[in-house]
Amino acid sequence: MKRFITLLGVFLLLAACTNEGSNEGKQEEKGSTQEASASSLDIKPAKLSKREQSIVNQMGVDFKTFYTVDGTVGEGEALVTSIVVYKDGEDGKEEFVTWGGDYKQERFNKALHSFQLQMEEKVAYFTMGSPDGYSKGSTNMPKELGAFIFEQIEEEVTITKGETVYLAYLIGSSENQMSSVNDSDVKTLPESVKTAEYAIVAQLEWKDNLDKKE
Repeated sequence: MKRFITLLGVFLLLAACTNEGSNEGKQEEKGSTQEASASSLDIKPAKLSKREQSIVNQMGVDFKTFYTVDGTVGEGEALVTSIVVYKDGEDGKEEFVTWGGDYKQERFNKALHSFQLQMEEKVAYFTMGSPDGYSKGSTNMPKELGAFIFEQIEEEVTITKGETVYLAYLIGSSENQMSSVNDSDVKTLPESVKTAEYAIVAQLEWKDNLDKKE
């Protein structure tokens, strides 16, 4: 519990730092935001300041990625973040999902989001952060895993409603050595992830709120 309280405090501090910088350049960024199409969203890695990066380095989290969202999500739509786990080539199992949006139009202007993963023996703890706060969960891991590869979004990507972007994924193996995936298409999940001995995938989808499972 203390770990997640700490992570929440760190994320809120980072969000405050980012918002402070955003407000300073608000007029300059206004035109850029208005140019974004109402029918698309821009997702890109967050550019952290030296101070923010220093905070991140002291978090004690094994794997993390920070990204920003630009654009407008319309009324009746939502940004859905989820964690999907793959084991031994079987179909992915959704372990966690959170719906952003309350049936109202929401405009994002470099809104800071994050995915954080803390590894412990047999258990992986994950946190999904957004300007509204954070959600957390955990999933069990095979005890024989000995090597890991973490891949994350590295370039800006534009999505439209109905599309999914794979923000980051962790691949685990009982082998001592692994090869990096290095797939630049973040809208398609690599087959090597789907067929992995073990993989945790963080993904984001823009969809109608009516699709929400009760």
